[in-house]
Amino acid sequence: MRRKLGILLVAAALSACTPPAATSAPPEADALTEYLEQAVRTKRFRGAVEVRRGDEVVLRRGFDQADPRGGTPNRPDTRFRVASVTKQFTALAVLLLQEQDKLRVTDPVCAHLPACPPQWQPVTVDHLLTHTSGLHDYADVMSEDLHQFWRDVGSQPSPEQLIQTFADRPLDFPPGSKWAYSNSGYVVLGHLVEHLSGRTYGDFLREEILDPLDMSDTAYEPGPRSVTRDAAGYEDWTTPATAFDDSVFFSSGGLTSTVTDLARWQRFLLTGEPAVCAEETLAELLRPRIAEGPTRWYGYGIESTGASMSDIDGYFHSGSIPGFSAYVEIQPENDVSVAVAANMDLDAHEFGHNLVSLLAKPR
Repeated sequence: MRRKLGILLVAAALSACTPPAATSAPPEADALTEYLEQAVRTKRFRGAVEVRRGDEVVLRRGFDQADPRGGTPNRPDTRFRVASVTKQFTALAVLLLQEQDKLRVTDPVCAHLPACPPQWQPVTVDHLLTHTSGLHDYADVMSEDLHQFWRDVGSQPSPEQLIQTFADRPLDFPPGSKWAYSNSGYVVLGHLVEHLSGRTYGDFLREEILDPLDMSDTAYEPGPRSVTRDAAGYEDWTTPATAFDDSVFFSSGGLTSTVTDLARWQRFLLTGEPAVCAEETLAELLRPRIAEGPTRWYGYGIESTGASMSDIDGYFHSGSIPGFSAYVEIQPENDVSVAVAANMDLDAHEFGHNLVSLLAKPR
């Protein structure tokens, strides 16, 4: 469930792949397609990708199979689990609650959370958003003893059950003293969204964000799957991945989407249109806050890179859960966006950023 990227590679020799559009392709499309096809030939990628420069679609294709067992091809409208790319949607949901005067990001989380553990008293909403809370990552709890995790929460846990897996643990460090990636913080944020809005996390996202952005193929939908366009996850080229219910990842990584819907989201990040939030709220969502390295920062569910906090080149995030990887990146100066979704494990960050590097500079 760590941040990882995924992008698309295609084998022209595979008849199941989505055929290229009949219209003339932008010049960058050839380099992108060659890279992706090579990745498919070497069995390093299957999935879908959408690359845009402004409103122009540079490349929109599916690669290899959505379900190799059934021979279903990947397409741009194939739905993938996008893992930690979910976090930026959760972050915007929290900021929308702030717009609605239901919380402030500076509030202690215990001011809004029933039965708050006493060790969480110093933790603020901002700490949760920026991975500086010190909450122990429940992904580590899962990896320590997966069988015990299932015994504790079952196969379709509620948010409250997920929180109980780490609520009694001491904080890993004093809140605000360091940065350490923690899925637990974003689970708590999703719980806050439900508690303060009176709606389920999925309904809040759909009504406040997804529907206004025309992201009809994106949803948080725990429970049995009924959509035939969902991809099947693989650990590698041939090994099916263990299937987890979306509720296991909840607001830290439980969304399903398509690359075309993710491109719509990225267009919103670049332009603020449609205006699902105030300009100030969008600026808060994108603002770099905590240094991860000399040229890399974390904000609210979105990472950024550049020469300094005031000189940012791009905004990005990756995601990975068993069988699925995803990556999204925007570069405002070049008006470029890249969305990658893969139904296999891979280093989505490296893979997706390689695609970004293949794009020509603005003409």
